[in-house]
Parts: sequence; C-alpha cells; structure tokens
Amino acid sequence: MVNQEAARPGSERFDELFQAGRSAFAMGNLQQAHDFYKEAARLSPFNEQVWLALLEVIDTDEDRRVCLQNILQINPMNVQARRMLNQIVARTASAVQLEADNKKDVKKNKSRRRGVFARAFFLGLIIGISGVVFGIVLSILIYAR
Repeated sequence: MVNQEAARPGSERFDELFQAGRSAFAMGNLQQAHDFYKEAARLSPFNEQVWLALLEVIDTDEDRRVCLQNILQINPMNVQARRMLNQIVARTASAVQLEADNKKDVKKNKSRRRGVFARAFFLGLIIGISGVVFGIVLSILIYAR
C-alpha cells in the first residue's frame, strides 16, 4: 500500500515520476511516458495535471474517455475536457448506430437473396415443366398422323 507522504501531489516520488514522464514524452517515448504517468496517477489520483498528461500518451477512445471522466470529476469546470468527452461519446454512439445499420442491411440483403433465389427456382421449374409439356404435345402432334 502507498504511504500517505508518497500520495500527496507535492511528494518527491510523484514529482520524480511526473518529470520522468515529461522527459520520456519530450523524447518521443510514449510508452515509457505512459508508464510513468500511470504510476504518478496511482500515487495521486486527484491530480488533474497527471490525468491531462496521461491523456496525451494514450491511443484508444476508451482510455481517453476514462481520463476525461477523471479530469471532470476533479474539475467539473474543465470545458475542454467536457468537449473532448462529448466528441468521444458522439463518435462511439455513431459507431454503434453504424454497426446496427450494417447488421440491418445484411439481414435485409439476405432476405432479398432468398426471395430472388425462390423466384428463380420457381421460374426454372415452370420453364422446365413447360418444356416437358411442349415436348409431349409436339410428340403427340408428330406421331398422331
């Protein structure tokens, strides 16, 4: 368990991790920066700056959503975080709607294919029967003389 001294935002360990994260980010090592920031966030989960820094090094919308929710829990007045969270929620909602529409289209296309197949089958059956009937009538006409 983390001791109380290490958990305060101004603690030496927190400051070391946060600075190491900044250095790694500046050098372009996003994974290392992510690891440092994540550990700093674990030590001080109510520090808005560490969540803002972590937001810069993560790459999935789900992780961004969690970061932004934490930022807004700490500071509900952060307009930029609220705007970014709303964009992620809108993207997610549109992706879910698009997936639902695609599933509906696939189901509709399957139904259409079945209908086309059934009509083609019955048309082929009718043509085949007509050919047989025509052949029988033609045979009767030819051999009836």
